[in-house]
Amino acid sequence: MTQQQIPEKQAGSPRILIIKRSSLGDIVHALPVANALRDTYPDSYIAWLVESHFFDILDRHPALDEVITIERYAAHQVSSLIRDTLRVRGELLKRDFDWAVDLQGLLKSAYLLPCTGAERRIGLRHERRELSHRWCNELAPASQQAHAVLCCLQMARYLDCDISSPRFDLHVDADAAAWADETLAEAGLDGSRPLVGINPGASSPHKQWPPERFATVANVLPDVDWVILGGPGEVEVAQQVAGEVKTPHLVTAGRTSLKQLVAVISRLDALVTADTGPMHIAAALEVPSVALFGPTDPAKTGPFGDIHRVICHPQDCSFCKRKPTCRDYHCMLAITPQEVADALAEVLQRPTTARKHTIPL
Repeated sequence: MTQQQIPEKQAGSPRILIIKRSSLGDIVHALPVANALRDTYPDSYIAWLVESHFFDILDRHPALDEVITIERYAAHQVSSLIRDTLRVRGELLKRDFDWAVDLQGLLKSAYLLPCTGAERRIGLRHERRELSHRWCNELAPASQQAHAVLCCLQMARYLDCDISSPRFDLHVDADAAAWADETLAEAGLDGSRPLVGINPGASSPHKQWPPERFATVANVLPDVDWVILGGPGEVEVAQQVAGEVKTPHLVTAGRTSLKQLVAVISRLDALVTADTGPMHIAAALEVPSVALFGPTDPAKTGPFGDIHRVICHPQDCSFCKRKPTCRDYHCMLAITPQEVADALAEVLQRPTTARKHTIPL
């Protein structure tokens, strides 16, 4: 959107910028904040600042007037970082924001608050990592013990929004949906049997479940069709799973854009996954997950909602988050294929489990 297309300010309708640069799951967690702000301030101009490779997850979201992108640079790319920051600063100042809302709580988000020119620069009180709170002039109270979605929503409540009915409104792109339907049909997955996704990758090795165990689950349930998901860096593990699955399946790992990934997940009847961004996409689309948790706390970062089955066997060292103290990741190994297969079978037998979003939104 160009500067000329931005509407004039209206009394009682603050111009609001949400800052949540990354990662995929964290962005999905924050979507209900955008909806709450739109519901409370229907005439406000609401924009979101995000890293460019996550643009597609926000594109055409109904609560947003604009998605503004920033690039991500390595620590040694200082000159590029400065140039892009100045570019973004110029764009932000043109939009004359009244409120800048930092839902990230890191230096990479907080340092942009002064660049907005906003009178109110608001962070979450518990998010004091990397001294990010020093860039704010207001701090919204929030509980560190709450689920990440509810934690983000504390910001909306601080801004006088009703947060009693969180919703994501994740957009399913029509072209991506057509691609997904065509790709599934070409693979012979015609919807006559339940369609279940397997997401064997994760952001770190200690969150992963062994690929052969995903295959075992698939082989225990022969009357199911499978889609094996993954990003560009997860093709190998996806192929490991596929190599052992004996029933009809399709590998989309490394083949999908972010919009196409959303579209494929929207076609699933269920998803078997570790703690990953696709799990949160599934939750936003109301696709039930059987979610496998070890080093991270599902009470805080599990799939949001009551339609999911979380399998977690806490150990004496749980929850280590990003700093595992073991080498065998026994919290993940404690999860057995049979209990995952049983949980998935139970999810698929629920009368409410049906294919969702068959019409592109």
